[in-house]
Amino acid sequence: MDQVRSSASRIFNITSVEGRDDWDEKCDRTYGVVQNLITDLSEKEAHDALTSAVCKDAKTHEDVCVGLVYMILTDQPNAARCYRDLSFVSRDGLALVLSHLTQLVAERFPRLLDSVRSQLMWLIKELVRANVTGTDMVIWNLMRQIAGGDVAARNIWLAETLMDLLTDQRAWLDKFPFLIASVVYTYLRLIEDHMNPTHAFIRQKEINFCISLLREKFSDCMAIGRDLVRLLQHVARVPEFELLWKDILHNPKALLPTFTGLSQLMQIRTSRRFLFLRLTPDMEKKMIFLTSSVRFGNQKRYQDWFQRQYLSTPESQSLRCDLIRFIVGVIHPSNEVLCSDIIPRWAVLGWLLTTCTHPVAAANAKMALFYDWLFYDAERDNIMNIEPAILVMYHSMRPHPAITATLLDFLCRIIPNFYPPMANQVRLGILTSLRQILEKRVLPSLSPLMTNPKLDKELQLLIQDSFPEFCRATQNSSPPTVDGVKTEDFKELDGESMIVSSSSESVLAPPSLIPASDTNEPAFSDDEDQDDIPIATKMKMRGKMSTNSVRTIPAQLLEISNTVAQLDGDVRVYVEMLVSESDNEARCSAVENLVQSISQDPLGSEQAQMLVQCLHAIFVHDLSTTPLLTGPINPEAMEDSISRPMFVLLRCFAELVDDDSKNRTPIAELLVELYKLQPKTGYFLLYFLRASKASESKFASYREVCQARDMEVAHCLLEDLKICAEDDVNLLCYMAADVFQKFPDESRNNSELLHLYVSHIDGTQLYQLLVQCLHGALVLFDKDPSIVELLTSSLEWETFEQMALWQLVAAHNIPLSLLLSLLPKLKDDQHCEALTALMMMIKHERPNNDLLKALLNCPIESLISALLSHWSNESSTSLAQILANQFNSALNMNSLPGLSSNSSPGKRKRTTMNSLSAATGFKVTPTPGSGIDSSIELMMTHMEMLRTCLTANLLTKNGKQQPAEIKVFAHESMQQALQQVQQVCNDSQKKKFSDLFSLLDTNDEPEVSSGSRRPAGRGSKRTGNRLATNNSNRNSKQSNKEESEEESSEEEVIIKQRTAKKRRKANLVGSDSD
Repeated sequence: MDQVRSSASRIFNITSVEGRDDWDEKCDRTYGVVQNLITDLSEKEAHDALTSAVCKDAKTHEDVCVGLVYMILTDQPNAARCYRDLSFVSRDGLALVLSHLTQLVAERFPRLLDSVRSQLMWLIKELVRANVTGTDMVIWNLMRQIAGGDVAARNIWLAETLMDLLTDQRAWLDKFPFLIASVVYTYLRLIEDHMNPTHAFIRQKEINFCISLLREKFSDCMAIGRDLVRLLQHVARVPEFELLWKDILHNPKALLPTFTGLSQLMQIRTSRRFLFLRLTPDMEKKMIFLTSSVRFGNQKRYQDWFQRQYLSTPESQSLRCDLIRFIVGVIHPSNEVLCSDIIPRWAVLGWLLTTCTHPVAAANAKMALFYDWLFYDAERDNIMNIEPAILVMYHSMRPHPAITATLLDFLCRIIPNFYPPMANQVRLGILTSLRQILEKRVLPSLSPLMTNPKLDKELQLLIQDSFPEFCRATQNSSPPTVDGVKTEDFKELDGESMIVSSSSESVLAPPSLIPASDTNEPAFSDDEDQDDIPIATKMKMRGKMSTNSVRTIPAQLLEISNTVAQLDGDVRVYVEMLVSESDNEARCSAVENLVQSISQDPLGSEQAQMLVQCLHAIFVHDLSTTPLLTGPINPEAMEDSISRPMFVLLRCFAELVDDDSKNRTPIAELLVELYKLQPKTGYFLLYFLRASKASESKFASYREVCQARDMEVAHCLLEDLKICAEDDVNLLCYMAADVFQKFPDESRNNSELLHLYVSHIDGTQLYQLLVQCLHGALVLFDKDPSIVELLTSSLEWETFEQMALWQLVAAHNIPLSLLLSLLPKLKDDQHCEALTALMMMIKHERPNNDLLKALLNCPIESLISALLSHWSNESSTSLAQILANQFNSALNMNSLPGLSSNSSPGKRKRTTMNSLSAATGFKVTPTPGSGIDSSIELMMTHMEMLRTCLTANLLTKNGKQQPAEIKVFAHESMQQALQQVQQVCNDSQKKKFSDLFSLLDTNDEPEVSSGSRRPAGRGSKRTGNRLATNNSNRNSKQSNKEESEEESSEEEVIIKQRTAKKRRKANLVGSDSD
């Protein structure tokens, strides 16, 4: 096994410029550690040396494991021996090995030498055969290294080798539903790359493999969602898939009894985990860098490099679909990135579309871009998945009008052609997408697209036929104003509205001086195209216009000039101040005066509607120029954030609610109407109450708004906090203390609200919530039975969501008796998260009768055996006594028939079980041989599991047993309880628990004259080890050294006396054979 060490890497392809990295050098170092341990030793000696070394400390264990992995990868002749040594010496079930392999595969696989790749596949195959936990994630990461659009020999080899491994180990693969779906997603996509006749052999293997998984594991494959349909469309002309398509469309129940058809699949949004899968880690890094770090205008050289590296061959055109789906479904920029001058997603997508030359690839790329539109559901889908497509069309109108035209044409024609029987559903999905785009203010108006005169006449007619409501809306009404707080809602206004004229008419003068129809249309500068200016630059340009307290009117606010002109009296004056004034204090004062005016003289419905429209546009513009919070949440930032006109309105309303003497109904109605245009008003109010440290009475203002909206407070809270979670999760966590303290009846134990929190937070935010819980500032749960309903509903949540919930539960000291009532609803193969949390809680409790009663009635053997083993190590004596009590109680509760009534009280008092009854307070009168019921049998099953676990821990390094460790079964009360159960058991039950009954020490019972064997009564004495133990229990002050022959003879006399008594009792107690 000796190897010649070299300065060159034996595992990576490296150049003289790159040099060796830390991982490579670590492998060399650990290889040296292993070599020093096993050099010149036989196999047995080497194994002993390695075993001894890994026991020293964790670092040596890691070095030995990594060194053996390195030898497996670089020394093929000795790989089997190294793997055998690795399996024996690993002390963590090869978890450390899998961690290093995952890192190697995910980060360094492209640099591996060919020989090392072969050995890596051999090692993974061995891990699969050994069913090592965690190997499925290594294979998942390995699948990511199969590049799409690449038909190079190395890539083909990896795809084929991995497929052969999974085919050979199909039984292992069937255990991992997510891996099955990932494999189908990967190889369905690869079939498209292997359509060339030169790849016919591997293509046919992939087809057979995918068809087998789809037909046999269709329920697992459905988890892919709508992108499964997209991939199946790409291979629909393959005969095998044609048959599958017929079943999907016309006979769906042939695939799965609960499968209803294509519509069911299309309504499932594809998880990001699948979209990640078809980009190699290297591609992913480059694409994330491009969309998060490259400034708009500087992207060309990065795009050119990416084009040369990954998109330069004809086969690589299919990769564009993977890239588009990744950008649309995975890359969702933060508000900070959206507000910066980083290249936006639509620009990257436009580059991918304009550089596509293959017609089939171009059609597939457009389908990938619009795929989430077809069955869009505002409740289940994400606006960020449809935003890029509309922005690509909008921003391409001037530089690339052909792109806009072809995308609009595709969108119109896909409605009847996607699948004719479902044309109405597809139309509904696209219309819902367009409505959502307007509601979320991705674009303020669709008129630039729907009524663009530059479009072909035929296309214009097609658009009008396909989307008549939007064409009418753009013709008959002015573009809606901007809405929302998220900077993603402020992309760019209508094609002619971002930079306005500097003429005097652009400032809003008194209405009498400006005719309602004479407002100037803002126009682009002649010498620059505003579509190419980043959003942040436009904000700066807008800011430079301010010269005094009367500011240049922003373009968004010019649209409401007609509405302002129609307002009456003081209200119009105050609104004009809000529009034209640049001083923040003056604007806030205007809002205060406005509220006072309305509360004293309520407006009519028409005037109120116009005022709401004006306030809505003003507040939205304020938020677009100055986001609510741009950094950490601290007192200074909060004070600044609520020092703006919008929050002055909320403050005035809260003060009105606090003062019952004033009329607040008009302001409440105003807020309700504002709520309809700006759904974020609700959580703004909650944020204001929190940030201003409002008194508890002012929180009634939120309840009053809910009442005015004719909605329950709980429902309003949920809806408002959902919107907050989409905007800023840190803000959601910041408001948690007040939400759960001021609205306890509506929020605590509310499963929907708590699920909202745990589904959005990360580890840092969870820690912050836990800190607040331990401080007592945050109380999420009421200690009543409704918490069980909450925990029951949480069993369907994702793993992290459940674990986070249980950590929050643990921070609240919920009575364990409430949590134990959840046990009957749990299954060990489905609810591991809840079981794990309960086990950790129960572990810290001291065992008692009530706790053991609940646990022993639970059928989850692994949970009960783990807890009993833990308590056995902590206090075997008390555990044995409590277990004995439980057996006695169970026997007594079953109302078993008593023993013979002829036996005298004295005789019954001398029996084993009555002595135990006296000690425990229960009267037990079992019928020998009648058989135990299911509850006691379950308890015995748990005892058998406990025995098995403790027995497995008895062996020391020398193979000797340590009887002292199994005290729980050696305890006298436990021995007696098991004897009583043994008497009641029938023959089949005795056989079932024979190993457990073998722990009863009855080897040297005195013989009975009748020749039959009698059970050991309470008066009998045991010989050997058990005799010594009992004597020790009765005479605790005597040591083994003080035992004398005289004492032994006295014990023999006692044995004979008690044997005679037992013979007289023969008619009362049956033998073991009974």
